[in-house]
Amino acid sequence: MLIAEACTHAPLSEDIGRVKIPRMLKNKIGNDLKISIVAGRDFPNDLTPYDLVIHCGGCMFNRRHVLNRIEQARNQGVAITNYGIVIAYINKIIDKVVYPE
Repeated sequence: MLIAEACTHAPLSEDIGRVKIPRMLKNKIGNDLKISIVAGRDFPNDLTPYDLVIHCGGCMFNRRHVLNRIEQARNQGVAITNYGIVIAYINKIIDKVVYPE
C-alpha cells in the first residue's frame, strides 16, 4: 500500500497520512500490512508494486496534477482512492458519503 501526500510539511506527531491512517489500517487489517509513504513530488513512476494508493486531497497541487496521478494509477491497474474514503470505510460510515451526480 502506498500513502501519498502532496505537501512536504514537517509531519506532526499525529499526522493523518503518516500516523493516523496507517494505524487505522493496521488495526483493521493487521500489523503485517506493508505501507510506504511518499510526499511532494516523490510519487513513484512504477505503482505496480502496490495494491492500493491512498492519496491526500492534493490541495498543494493543481487539479491537472492530481488527475495525472489518478490516470497513472489507472493505466498501471492500481486502485487509487483518497484519505476521506479510506477513513469513512474503516469507520463504517462509507454509506453516508455523498457521491457527485
